Amino acid sequence: MMKTYIRYMWIFLLICMLFPACAQDKAILKKKARAKESLGNSLIMDGRLEAGLKELLEGEKLDPENPEIQNSLALAYRDLGRFEEAIAHFNRALELRPNYPEAINNLGTVYLLMKRYDDAIPLFKRAAKHILYRTPYIAYTNLGYVYHVKGDYERAILYYKKAVEKFPGYSIAYDNMGLAYEKLKKWDEAVESYKKAIQHAPGAPVPHLHLAKVYLTLDLKKEAAQELLETIKADKAGPYGKEAQRLLEGLRIKK
Repeated sequence: MMKTYIRYMWIFLLICMLFPACAQDKAILKKKARAKESLGNSLIMDGRLEAGLKELLEGEKLDPENPEIQNSLALAYRDLGRFEEAIAHFNRALELRPNYPEAINNLGTVYLLMKRYDDAIPLFKRAAKHILYRTPYIAYTNLGYVYHVKGDYERAILYYKKAVEKFPGYSIAYDNMGLAYEKLKKWDEAVESYKKAIQHAPGAPVPHLHLAKVYLTLDLKKEAAQELLETIKADKAGPYGKEAQRLLEGLRIKK
């Protein structure tokens, strides 16, 4: 009897060695994996990409079938410029959860960065129309940008408008719309778009700078100076503020 007991104990211990989840509850492993993912994403947001990637990889080891961790890993690789690895992890996320609109959109951004525009477009369209996607305006803005860089400004504007229909306060879409109108030399529409961008994000320097440049094109120096001052106020030590300072000095207008 004792021999039988000892034999089964050895079998049990062997199984536990082969399958760690036997020794540690899967729920605990998943919890630890989520903590690693959270820390990794926080580090990445702070600009510590390599450190963040390390935490995410550790999270993946704890929970290799977690699509959120795969998505976060892919974003980290994307931001590091390691596009093929990013694509692999986005595809893995989509294997684990086929209806994962964030991963679909994010995969499109990798193709966008790689200038594989025709690969990016169907992904952005798929994400934008996904009923579970909470931020379709981002996918529509991405679609607009793809057509923008392809030189199809009319179609770009169409998608930027779809973006602000979904989220009327999305400043980035209005700012991009202004740039597209500039390409078409539709100055009044560009001015209006930049004003809406500023309305929804008054502290953002970029739309102020873009509006200032349109005013300079239209030889409206007083209006341009005001927008340049707003740009400097919003980004005094940054690149936009410095560019605004140079343009303001060119106008010979004192702050």
